[in-house]
Amino acid sequence: MQRVLIIGVHDKIGGVETFILNYYRNLNKDKIQFDFINMYDNICFEDEIVKLGGKVHKITNVKKNPIRYYVQLKRILKENNYKVVHINMLSLANVLPILCARKSKIKKIIVHSHNSNTPKGIFRKILDKMNKLFVAKWATDLWACSNLAGQWMFGDKKHFRVINNAVDTEKFKYDENKRLEIRKKLKIEGKFVIGHVGRFSEQKNHKFLLEIFKEIIKENKQAIMLSIGEGELKQDIIKKSIDYGINERIIFLDPVSNINDYMQAMDIFILPSKFEGLPVVAVEAQANGLPVITSNNVTKELPIKELSSYCSLNNVQEWIEEIKKSNIARIDRTRDITNEKYNIKEEVLKLEKLYEEE
Repeated sequence: MQRVLIIGVHDKIGGVETFILNYYRNLNKDKIQFDFINMYDNICFEDEIVKLGGKVHKITNVKKNPIRYYVQLKRILKENNYKVVHINMLSLANVLPILCARKSKIKKIIVHSHNSNTPKGIFRKILDKMNKLFVAKWATDLWACSNLAGQWMFGDKKHFRVINNAVDTEKFKYDENKRLEIRKKLKIEGKFVIGHVGRFSEQKNHKFLLEIFKEIIKENKQAIMLSIGEGELKQDIIKKSIDYGINERIIFLDPVSNINDYMQAMDIFILPSKFEGLPVVAVEAQANGLPVITSNNVTKELPIKELSSYCSLNNVQEWIEEIKKSNIARIDRTRDITNEKYNIKEEVLKLEKLYEEE
């Protein structure tokens, strides 16, 4: 059995955490087992990880003490004799785990890009630009969630492999009975439900989301918005919705473990992000049969083209028109997701082979 050390899982759920756990749950544990680095009080899904047989190594947070982090990580690599390290990255601001794996003579060092840009900040952008020079030299394998994410992190001329953000098609398959159940629970029967799932952060652009919804409800008296997530800007966004006088038409929920059930209750999914690699939630929404509208800044590699639309962040009216004309029937999209190579049951077999490659 090959034990793979996973680095880059956080304490709050996001795209990286969802991607890793989707694959981890479906791995043949007799062949591949994941272990994890944790520099928080707890990492996301930690209890489930332990139940699935994974080790969780607690170390110092790199932001608090990078030298201690490096020393502890090097000791973990040595004592556990890891041959494969999988480093998941949203930016290149911190390349210490790559350097540590290189110095520890790890046989397979995977650097995996999950993003296509970084939040505002000159220092972070300088670090990203400088550290690009080292990644290709220190890593043995370059992976990305999309071509856009690979080109942004590694450069156009670097060879990288796209690993699809695959989902459990059975879990997300459209279910009319579950739709009715959730809509009844939320008391939104007969409503037109605009859905969004994402962390309340600058990247996800909730302010623009409110601008869109403010205009939609002028024309559609049955429209409501279902927004699921947590984050540092949530209270600011709730306050802004009150200032706009639209808060009573918005349902704000904290993250739920059964996001698939709540997607059943939606009629359309919109994602006005300022940047994304390839959003797992958008793939999940399409697997659920939902039309998905994203910003032009999001990679145009979503699996089901019929359910994909892209709009400018400079034009609210463009979003309004796209939402108004989106009336695609909800049907089982399992075959479409599978044909586009986003079915986790099939894609996990490919991942297992990649970990075992010399």
